[in-house]
Amino acid sequence: MTGGFAQSDAGILSLVSDELSALEEHMGTLLDQKYEKLFSLLDANADGVISQDDFELMGGRVLAAFGEEQTAKGKKYAEEMMNYWRALQETADADGDGRIDKSEFQQALHQLSANFDTLIGPLYSAGFHLADRDDDGLVGKDDFITVLVGIGVPPGEAEAAFDRLTDQDGHLAKDRLMTAAAQYYGDEDPANSASHLLFGAL
Repeated sequence: MTGGFAQSDAGILSLVSDELSALEEHMGTLLDQKYEKLFSLLDANADGVISQDDFELMGGRVLAAFGEEQTAKGKKYAEEMMNYWRALQETADADGDGRIDKSEFQQALHQLSANFDTLIGPLYSAGFHLADRDDDGLVGKDDFITVLVGIGVPPGEAEAAFDRLTDQDGHLAKDRLMTAAAQYYGDEDPANSASHLLFGAL
């Protein structure tokens, strides 16, 4: 009998171990899928690598869409775009050629996401304030879509992302955006679809 119980326990432990391994593999894949999506957006000129030119191109498109190229909000957004680029470059560009490929980018984000509040969060904060045209602490759907379309998200996917993040009032608060952005970079729970789909379909 004792041998039977031992075999049964071993079988259960083996099954649990297999399920946990499968779950970990799925979660890792989810995070990599999000990083791959982000890479495709940041590669604004679609040349297969990320460089400072991509950040300038993307930032310019967003600022032009809002007409904020010379305003304090616009300059803050442009500054944080460059800070994000420099953080990526210092972490991923080992050979110093100013170009980051997809593999280097994914490895860098695994490191940078641990310091989201200081290295990545300021860009999202600046983006929120740029889209908050009347400075009431809320962003409406049209302005949210304008930002996402500016960085390369299709309009329909941008609208769906907004709807997932907001309640019935139809406005996005800053803390909700910052939480979703932080989860996009570091969260591995498949249930948090609103965060995982922040930039559209994976």
